[in-house]
Amino acid sequence: MVYNYFPDFMLTIYFYRSQNDGFEQGKSVGRNQGKTEGNRLGWEKGAAIGSEIGFYGGYARSLLEEMQDAKPRVVKTLERIIKAAEDFPLSDPLHPELQSKLEELRTKFKQVCSQLGIKQEAPSSSENKGISF
Repeated sequence: MVYNYFPDFMLTIYFYRSQNDGFEQGKSVGRNQGKTEGNRLGWEKGAAIGSEIGFYGGYARSLLEEMQDAKPRVVKTLERIIKAAEDFPLSDPLHPELQSKLEELRTKFKQVCSQLGIKQEAPSSSENKGISF
C-alpha cells in the first residue's frame, strides 16, 4: 500500500516543480518583452509629440514672417504659439502638466487657423492607400 502511494507523491512534486519553473520562465520572458515594447512605444510617442510641437512652432514662425499686414489678434496668437512651443517641457516626460500644455498648444493652433480661415484637415488613411514607395 505504501508502494502505490509513493510514485503518485513523486509525480505530484515533479508536476508542481515543473509548473513553478514554467511560470517563472514565462514571467521573465514577459517582463523582457514588456520592457522592449514599452521602450519602443515610448520612443514612437515621444517622437510624434516632438514632431507635432516642432510643426506648430515652425508653422507659427513662418506665418508670422510672411504676414506683413496681419491683425494684431492673429499676431498675438502666433506669438503665443511660438512661446508655448519653446517653453514645452520636452526634456521632462514626467512633467505633471505635459498633457495640458500639449492640449493648450493644439487649441492655440486651432484658434489661429480659425482666425485666418485655414482648414486644418489631416489626410485620411483611405486617401493614401494607393501610394507606395
